[in-house]
Amino acid sequence: MKKLFGLITSFAICTLAFSQADVQLRIIGGTYEDVATSVVPAPDGGVYALGSTSSHGDGTVRGYIAYYDSEFNYTWSALTPHGSMIENVVDGIIDNSTGDLLILTKRLGENGTYNSMVHRIVNLGTECSFTSSQEIVDSDNQSPSSLINWRGSVYVVGDSEGDCWLKNLDDENDTQSWGYNLSNETVAAARVHNDTLYVAGSTVVDGVEVASVWAWGANGNTIWANIGPDENAYGFNYSNDIATYDGGATLLFSLEREENPLGNGIIRFSDANGNPNTVVYGSATYYREGTRLIHHNGGLIKLSHTNFYGTNTDMNLVSMGFHGGYIDHDVLGTDFDEKPADMEIDDEGVIWIVGTTYGYLNGSASICIYRIASSDLIGTVEPEETDLSITNDPMLYGSVGIDDQEFAINIYPNPASTQATLSEQSDYVIYSASGVECARGFGLQLDLSSLSGGLYFVKATSANSTAVLPLQVIR
Repeated sequence: MKKLFGLITSFAICTLAFSQADVQLRIIGGTYEDVATSVVPAPDGGVYALGSTSSHGDGTVRGYIAYYDSEFNYTWSALTPHGSMIENVVDGIIDNSTGDLLILTKRLGENGTYNSMVHRIVNLGTECSFTSSQEIVDSDNQSPSSLINWRGSVYVVGDSEGDCWLKNLDDENDTQSWGYNLSNETVAAARVHNDTLYVAGSTVVDGVEVASVWAWGANGNTIWANIGPDENAYGFNYSNDIATYDGGATLLFSLEREENPLGNGIIRFSDANGNPNTVVYGSATYYREGTRLIHHNGGLIKLSHTNFYGTNTDMNLVSMGFHGGYIDHDVLGTDFDEKPADMEIDDEGVIWIVGTTYGYLNGSASICIYRIASSDLIGTVEPEETDLSITNDPMLYGSVGIDDQEFAINIYPNPASTQATLSEQSDYVIYSASGVECARGFGLQLDLSSLSGGLYFVKATSANSTAVLPLQVIR
């Protein structure tokens, strides 16, 4: 793996010789975990990097927004309003009608389930203002996926307990859900082109997960669906993204392979009937999990997660022809592990990529943002020549510890290694920081031996009270 840079002091902002390079990298975060999920080009030429953080250190996970101006200089950052133990950002868009930033989060609500939350943010130049927050409350756990501008309104798209749904934020009666009684459906991404909505996800058919695509017309009615378009896929395969073009859309999906690690492929669909064209695979013998796909300048640009160099994982950026023919690629990364999260191309043709890098700031997970001036540069990016800036976010300096919190039910020791104890007999569920259920049971003792190191949350319900407790597991 190529070495990007040598030792860099954590609190310094370090930039190489040329400040307006064609390829630039920014890394931002704090002392714990900051995980990227979405990138949104700003109307003024800047960019919003969106994710979630535990670096403020109060035992919660909150949404995290960092804004870089048109010169790609760090300008401000913010956390989503306090009020939930776990809130992870999953997507963001610019509201077409106002130019405001809208961010979609998955939030552990007061009702005890995960709800969808949409925050509206106004960029004031040197700071931001949260002007509204709208929560979609449901008795089932929600997994929101995408925010979209469609048919003159803003919609949330996601899934809940095996069924998919889309909801109009401006009209509570404008809600659709879909799914089969004997199968589970999930949503990976939703995109709009010429008022046609495409949703990419997965469906479990006879116990096997397969990629799926659903399409709606400008009148809001479904026009076609395709379940499992790659009939030759071996084992599980699932959608990553859907890229739109005049006349249809192209699906990016990942799939298990018999003799090679996880790979990815693409399939084009036409608007007429949703019939898939020939599958194009693009992973060779390497690990390649798909992330993002965009039609641009008559071709395709694909972002995926790779182990191309064998020792660490990196971001793979590929330029392809319209039908998926390979043109060129770059592997973006450092001596640490990187995982891509999102990619966008702005009106000037600038490619923005966000992901998570592990190890740069205090050995923690941090958000990284790439700015690549043009798709013409794909195939020429040299990591050692990339213009870098690192910001240890001052907003995250004055953190407090988990021990400072008071709860009706307590858990100890905290941090813990193999076992922790609740102060009352309780039904409990252990969640990861990203909201994934890891274990459940009843009693005083929690077995932590199967968990990796990191921040978790324990929802404990006793005869007298319910509490959501942060728990740091150390290894």
